[in-house]
Amino acid sequence: MESMIATATPVAEKNLVQLARDLGPALNQHITEEENNGRISSTVVKTLREAGFYKLFTPKSLGGLEADPLTTAKVVEEIARHNTAAAWSLMVVNTGFAMGGHLSEKGIEEIFYNNPDPFIAGSIHPPMRANRVSGGFAINGRNPLLSNIHEAQWIFTTALIMEGQQPKMTNGHPEVIAAFMKATDCQIIDTWNTLGMRATDSNDAEAKEVFVPDHLVFPLIPDFQPNKYYTGVLYRFPAAGSNIACLLAPVTIGVARNAINELKTLADKKTPLGSMVPIRERGVIQRKLGRAEALVQGNRAYLHHTIRKCWNRVNGGETISLEEKAGLLLAATHANQSCVEAIELVYTASGTTGIYMKNKLAHYLVDAQVLRQHGFMNENRYETAGQVYFGLPPDLPIIQF
Repeated sequence: MESMIATATPVAEKNLVQLARDLGPALNQHITEEENNGRISSTVVKTLREAGFYKLFTPKSLGGLEADPLTTAKVVEEIARHNTAAAWSLMVVNTGFAMGGHLSEKGIEEIFYNNPDPFIAGSIHPPMRANRVSGGFAINGRNPLLSNIHEAQWIFTTALIMEGQQPKMTNGHPEVIAAFMKATDCQIIDTWNTLGMRATDSNDAEAKEVFVPDHLVFPLIPDFQPNKYYTGVLYRFPAAGSNIACLLAPVTIGVARNAINELKTLADKKTPLGSMVPIRERGVIQRKLGRAEALVQGNRAYLHHTIRKCWNRVNGGETISLEEKAGLLLAATHANQSCVEAIELVYTASGTTGIYMKNKLAHYLVDAQVLRQHGFMNENRYETAGQVYFGLPPDLPIIQF
């Protein structure tokens, strides 16, 4: 079966960040239409797919780019500068591929068989229920927040292995698996009517007795033996880095940079009530801009430094400690929360101009309110990092991977 896998030609020897920048005009043409429709356009999907950006974390042996973590973070940020939902879709697909090393070779070959560009949507909370049947598991349950669900051929989920009506326990802990289900076996439930990030198509999916064979399932535990496609050093990079630090937080950084630039454009034109000079001449506005720039520049540098430091250690064959993994989570969380603060600062500087949805700052503000709540980088994750630093077990299991 291996020889029958259709392989795509990756974007070779190109500056991926510059390529992302060059795609801007193609990505930002249909944003209003996309928000009204609740999903990104087929043009955007096609553009990102042809650039290879849905395969940033896919092995070269499967036609992917196998890009280093810091390059990926910069690409995601650049795409977010042009289309926030498009950048979010990069997170969705690349997260699934980053976990591919846990699957068997047969599982990887089925996913890529005759399809060099599979699209994976995923949600891990709450876990579904898995009952052992001959040759695999029957999966039941409903997950929210499966972004880009209508584009997906595969759905990645987690599930509790059940014994009767109760989870199967081992050493006092429930046994949890991860599973790749065919999207056509699941029902999409339209729930995505939200304040911001409206074009991400983050609807619910329900599984009713969906059969998943053993080769598309793996135990959700940190230690694993990678299949032959995932032997590269990239796949030893911690999940808190590959997912949260490289794919999630850069989206918020991109939105924050856009918001700052929009205020700079507005500041030349807007003269507030009771004033004879544009807002750029007012100390309160200058102070807000200065604080916003410090928050964005400082946290971008902090995030990149943390990613680079960990990547260098992985490249050197070193083992990454739980504290270092917590450091990746903390850098991503602080970048996310700080950039949301920066967006709010420049929004309040815009006065009544910002209250109209035709103004870009209004869109950046509502997107930021959704981004700040993401479970992997909301305010609770400061506690998760603190737990690790205190030597306590973390309340976010993914940090151990």
